[in-house]
Amino acid sequence: MSITFTAKSTKIPGPVKAYVEKSLGRVERISGDIMEADVIVHQEKLGFRTELSVKTRNFSYHIEAQDPILKQALRNALNTFKSQAKKNKEKIKEEKKRFRRSGNMANPDLAPAAIEAEQPSEAIAISHNFSPKPLSLEEAVFYLRESNDNAYLFINADTNTMAVLYRNREGKLSIIQANQ
Repeated sequence: MSITFTAKSTKIPGPVKAYVEKSLGRVERISGDIMEADVIVHQEKLGFRTELSVKTRNFSYHIEAQDPILKQALRNALNTFKSQAKKNKEKIKEEKKRFRRSGNMANPDLAPAAIEAEQPSEAIAISHNFSPKPLSLEEAVFYLRESNDNAYLFINADTNTMAVLYRNREGKLSIIQANQ
C-alpha cells in the first residue's frame, strides 16, 4: 500500500500521518488490498478540508471532509471511507448469494472460476449444496432431504471435520468423513 500525503498551506504532523496509515490499515481488512491512497489537506479560513482518494482492487473511492481540527477532518473522511467499503463489501456478498441461488452466469466476474479443460465424456454438475457452519448429522440429513440433491457437504459438529452425506445406489443415506 502506497500512501501519498499532500499539504497545501499547512504541514501534516508525523503523528497525524501515523494515525492515517493505521486507520487505512484497519479499513484495508474490509475493503481488500489498498493499492494506493492519496491524502490531500487544504488549510482554509475556517479550518481544514481533506480529500482522500483510495484505489483498491475492485473499487475507487474519493471522499472529502471539512472540520476546524485537522485530525477530526481526517477522521471524518476515514469513517466515510470505512462505511463505503463496508457497503461495497455487502453488495459483493449479495451478488454472490444471488448468483449462487440463480445458478446462471449473469456476472462472470463474481462466478467461481470455470475450469477450461477438455470436456469429459460425462457432464459434471456443479452444486453449491454445502454448509459453512458446523451441523449435526441430523441437521445435515434434514438439509439433504429438503434440497432433493444426492449429496450434501458439511462440517460435522461432533467431530469438527468435513463430511459428505449422500444417497448410495440402494437409495440409503451414507456418510464420508475426512480423517484428522
